[in-house]
Amino acid sequence: MKFTIATAALGLFGLTSAAPAEANIVAKQAHGATSAQVNNFSVTCGASSCSYTARAVILPENVAVTFTHTTSGSTIPTNTGFFTSSDPAVYLRINKALGDYRIVLSDAHVIGTSVNLARISPGSEWTASSYSGPSSFTLL
Repeated sequence: MKFTIATAALGLFGLTSAAPAEANIVAKQAHGATSAQVNNFSVTCGASSCSYTARAVILPENVAVTFTHTTSGSTIPTNTGFFTSSDPAVYLRINKALGDYRIVLSDAHVIGTSVNLARISPGSEWTASSYSGPSSFTLL
């Protein structure tokens, strides 16, 4: 996005056209996510809230996205809701079903569609207020 803004600003002065930036945007939007490498995933619960952080590199574009989130209460809820994302077209959330947790990343970069990538995290990696699984993993 910064590249697009810079190109558009230069275009006002007749130094360049916006066409290359527009072509770049279309090229990036044409590829949906195929997987994501997550690292620095953590869950920390205190007396009144739980905090979540993660970083993901979305493939094949190698786009890095950071996530943060907080839920109220001292336990991890069944559904965390969407994390705050450094990329407004990428969403992360955690859902619990049948004792296991599903970590889901949704990529909405391709216009008119959304790609969901997930990891089933066994219930043995979680307690009511903590996560003991790996901090790095792949979402497929």
